[in-house]
Amino acid sequence: MLFPKMQKASNFLSMQRYELLMTLLIPLPVILSGVLCRFLPHRAARLSTFLAWLSCLIAWAVALSGTMPSSVLFRIDHLTSVMICLVSFLGAVVIRFASRYLDGDAKQATFLSWMSFTLSSVLTMVMVNHLLLLTATWWTTNWCLNRLLLHHPERPAAVFAARKKFVFSRVAESLLLLAAIWLYQGHGTWRIDELAMSIQQGNFASLPEAAILLAICAMLRSAQFPFHSWLPDTMDTPTPVSAFMHAGIINGGGFLVLRMSTVFAAAPASLHLLTIVGAFTAAFGALVMLVQPGVKRALAYSTIAQMGFMMVQCGLGAWGLAVLHLVAHSLYKANAFLHAGSTIGAISRESVRLSVPSLLIGLVLGAGIAVAGVSGLDHFAPHHPPVPVVFHLILALALAYGMARAWSAHRATFFKAVFVSCGVTAMVMVLHVVSEWFVADFAQHVVPTWLMAMVSVVFIGLFLMQAMLWRTSRYGWGQLLYIHALNGFYLGVLANRWLNHLWPNKKSKNL
Repeated sequence: MLFPKMQKASNFLSMQRYELLMTLLIPLPVILSGVLCRFLPHRAARLSTFLAWLSCLIAWAVALSGTMPSSVLFRIDHLTSVMICLVSFLGAVVIRFASRYLDGDAKQATFLSWMSFTLSSVLTMVMVNHLLLLTATWWTTNWCLNRLLLHHPERPAAVFAARKKFVFSRVAESLLLLAAIWLYQGHGTWRIDELAMSIQQGNFASLPEAAILLAICAMLRSAQFPFHSWLPDTMDTPTPVSAFMHAGIINGGGFLVLRMSTVFAAAPASLHLLTIVGAFTAAFGALVMLVQPGVKRALAYSTIAQMGFMMVQCGLGAWGLAVLHLVAHSLYKANAFLHAGSTIGAISRESVRLSVPSLLIGLVLGAGIAVAGVSGLDHFAPHHPPVPVVFHLILALALAYGMARAWSAHRATFFKAVFVSCGVTAMVMVLHVVSEWFVADFAQHVVPTWLMAMVSVVFIGLFLMQAMLWRTSRYGWGQLLYIHALNGFYLGVLANRWLNHLWPNKKSKNL
């Protein structure tokens, strides 16, 4: 009897070693890249690109091999698989782009080195199963990103943006560490999977306080109001940094909420906070984005709005939609930043005036297509988790706006817009079913009616504002709104003054 038990134990330890080895192999090539770029600067471009794609290949191989039993330090589950595939792919693409973008730059090798180190930190962060290691990788990611933001230390605006991000990052890390200690004291474990099991067994010690701290930490990382001003300020850094931030950095707050979903679901107040702040941030970011003359700043405020929408999805318990949004937004926005130079010529300056009949036609068709999509989803996937009705409303409003623009701009394109709307709806429903498979074991919670009503009002208001924005220039209040929105309602100025008071710097006193 003793020998079979010893053999089973030996097999278990061998499996644990294999899983640990495979996990460590994912960030290892980019760590090696970060080191080699310093010692072989003339080969930095080729080395960093090759090793980044090697890391991507290993990450995809691990993800496609299936989930693995959690260890003390690492966890390869469905969410981890999605994140390592996304982060490694975007990281490899951006590093390849950066190697050409900075060709001839005297500090190209240093930049690629720090980008490789940042990528390795993010890859490790999305795989960890230990609260202290999560905090450590959260810190190293922010620290390496700060070095990228300081690529041009001779630019006062870039230095000031790095200092502002430094302050926000230290606050977020402190809150994350405090929440980790709080959870350990209440549950006696640093492991995230064991923490989830403890909560599922009815131990709710320290959850409300820790969940609020985690929520604020996520808001700081994902540039939520009123902690958003650091993101537009970073647009003075090289464009690859802006694209690279969508590889698990700016959306790291959303990942944190998804990873700690059991904690948040057991503390509804934290999810209510995320929903309220996220909805306000989405409205604020969308309004400011519409009037920004600079392409990169407009993209930055668009990211702020999209991160707010992702927080709304998390706050309402639509975990599958949040994962889908995280992946889709990362790919789209990283591509948008990498093509920011060509975007200028592609933007249409023609103002499309939406008439009331076009809006009514768009609303009727948008609602019809959305209802048909939901009905089809219920028919072909009857066992899928229910989606809060507010997201059906948001889908209908998005379709309505697109078709109203098509009707007002050119009638010949209207039927094409209807066809595209049907295709988009079908694709969203299919991707929703797929994304729910990745979060099948996530904790569910009851969403209060008042919260869904509040979110509905916010997005209906956004729809009406965007539809009628062209009319506001006729009125004095509309011109005043334009000026205030153009300046981000001066919240960035207030944050800059606060930072200069907290951390004086003569070179940036006028920023």
